[in-house]
Amino acid sequence: MLELLPQAIFNKVALDLGAADLAALALASRTLSRMASCDELWIEKIAADFGDREHIIDVLADAGVDIAEQVYESAELVPWRCRQSSIESDSSDDGSDAGSDVSDSYGPCSYTGHGLRCYRSRFARVFPSSNDDSMNYTKSAEATLDAVKHMLRDGPQASSDIFSEAAYRLVLVQEYYPHSAECYYLWALICFMLNAFKPSLSFLSIGQTINSDFVPLKELAKEVRSIVKGAYGSGNEAPLLNDSGSGPSPQLARALAIIFQRLDTDRDGVLNASELSNMVRLTNGQPPQPAVVSQIIGAFGGQTRTINGRTVAGWNVASLTNFYIAQTLDDPSETRKDLATFGFDPATLKNT
Repeated sequence: MLELLPQAIFNKVALDLGAADLAALALASRTLSRMASCDELWIEKIAADFGDREHIIDVLADAGVDIAEQVYESAELVPWRCRQSSIESDSSDDGSDAGSDVSDSYGPCSYTGHGLRCYRSRFARVFPSSNDDSMNYTKSAEATLDAVKHMLRDGPQASSDIFSEAAYRLVLVQEYYPHSAECYYLWALICFMLNAFKPSLSFLSIGQTINSDFVPLKELAKEVRSIVKGAYGSGNEAPLLNDSGSGPSPQLARALAIIFQRLDTDRDGVLNASELSNMVRLTNGQPPQPAVVSQIIGAFGGQTRTINGRTVAGWNVASLTNFYIAQTLDDPSETRKDLATFGFDPATLKNT
């Protein structure tokens, strides 16, 4: 019955077998030998057994960290499923005939031996036969992890290049230690620093599957879930942030536009020191000291041009929005409380 399956369905069944069992199955008949030598099957099995590199890169891309080109061009990594050119190159190099690539109703399949060679290469890295190799791999991984932690010491203020390089170096560690919970924790931390909470949760979920007792994973997961619950809402609550976490949701943007108009009593398009003092009084229950007002003007605004062309120290709509994004990332409940103060339903963000 296995011989009658389309290759793509056979692959799904075969992925549940261990590598040794799959090799034994290939000895049962010529047909099964060919089906078990499918390149796509073994490249898929690398992802199943040693971590899905493609998924890692896609999640990082969702967080704004693009390392695809580094991975594609790296000579330090075993080729992966997207490098179809490698399979085609192998096919031409080993003298295979034009029939080595076939298609069924599920897509193209190739039988060049490239996939199996990739699996063996990755297996040898994860399970080295030499104790010396194992010790060298361990020392290299530890040094790389220490370097990544050092690179991330500046937190969210680090440059995009630093985040990309740190994420790529973790891929190098994961090549030899695919079940390292610390790699997934550090990827999650990078996403968290970039306010990409959903990608962060994706990495945290994988990491906790690998090692649910790894304390840093637990602590970061608790913090991220708390922010996500408040920032994106639960049940019928409207989100405060957009999907990327980099800006307000449409509901929050509308509410802040209305709030700005209410606070801008002189209608000049800028919240001056007096108007900002009134905002703080309304939200905190008492007027702030002038020095505090000066600090918040400097933190999110500055010298701002009014609609009449004058320059005033204060905030525009963007300043007010940036303030509430920052507050939401720190404490979403505080933002919802402020919205209630201004007459908005804290759950739906609708003007009541």
